[in-house]
Amino acid sequence: MRLLFAFLLLAAVAVAVALLARLNVGYVLVVAPPYRLELSLNAFLVLAAVLFALGCLVARFAGRLARLPREVREHRRAQQAERARARQDEAVVGLLEGRYGRARRAAEEALAIPRSSGLAALIGARAALETRDFADARALLARADAQVHSLAVPRLMLEAEMALEEGRVADALARLAELRREAGSHTAALRLELRTLTQAGRHAETLPLIEQLQKRKVLDAAQAELLRATAHAEALRALAADPSGLRGYWTRLADADRAQPRVARAAAQAFLALGAHLEAAQILERSLERRWDPALVALYAECRLPETTRQLETAERWLPAHSDDASLLSALGRLCERAQLWGKAQSYFEASLALDDHWRTRVALGELLARVGQADAAKVHLAAALRLAVAALGTPPAPA
Repeated sequence: MRLLFAFLLLAAVAVAVALLARLNVGYVLVVAPPYRLELSLNAFLVLAAVLFALGCLVARFAGRLARLPREVREHRRAQQAERARARQDEAVVGLLEGRYGRARRAAEEALAIPRSSGLAALIGARAALETRDFADARALLARADAQVHSLAVPRLMLEAEMALEEGRVADALARLAELRREAGSHTAALRLELRTLTQAGRHAETLPLIEQLQKRKVLDAAQAELLRATAHAEALRALAADPSGLRGYWTRLADADRAQPRVARAAAQAFLALGAHLEAAQILERSLERRWDPALVALYAECRLPETTRQLETAERWLPAHSDDASLLSALGRLCERAQLWGKAQSYFEASLALDDHWRTRVALGELLARVGQADAAKVHLAAALRLAVAALGTPPAPA
């Protein structure tokens, strides 16, 4: 239908033009002495239209010729950018696949192309960092195209991680501080800062980071609890030579943190190192009442209280609920030995060995038997302790 309408419209226009040309009897006279040119008006209009069309074509052709060098340059730049992007994509794929050598080669090929992006330098630096080629990684990060502001955040992340891998903890923390000013605290930076502070031994400062990572769902509750307990334990161990600092830190801890066996053990060991056996014993008693842990029971036996009988009675109250715990039985044996209850101590040591034939218990029993005059039985247990200790070390016993 549209085609028919267009045909009819074109026919109507042609008829109208023909009628106008037939009725038009005018003429155009062009005089340029000594020349004189006379044309009909219709011929002049046709000639003017043809000349206008030719002028437009010539102008377009001249403009095309003028733009041709610039278009060629742009085409070459586009080809270079496409090749650089292809090499850069290949480097990213190699990095994700774990083929770090391939990723570095592709990144270097991309950087060899003029006007390539500095992102290729960061990809190559990441691949070099994964292979611990710190010199190449440092050289790639120092390139001018990698120093642009748009790449500041990934560059600072790589520089901080490289400093951490090289053991330059202070430099890593400085880079992370600069990164925080540049982009705030994002998840990857928080995780890297957690690693850095842990490696620096600044465990108390990791606690806010653990809370933030847990809020961001990076750590689940169990992981966060384990990391908090580890941080508190390491902080307490670091205060083993500072009585006031140790007591202040322990006082500030929440009850939930104190109940952690790892935290209670570190605190008790720190107090024992200071000679504060009573405080260490109280910490262990409260922790064992909340959550049982054999390692804490063994440590409890190392606490030397003035009233050994009361300490023994406290430990024996745990026996009905944990009669199958070899660590508890061994600790009871040591406490009985300290109270000079030789027969009772021997019974506890033997009961512990029946559950777990450990070389430490063998040594304790052998020393006890030697003290009460049973030298032959003592030698048997001490020899067995030596064999068990050597086996625990993974070394075959020496020939007799």
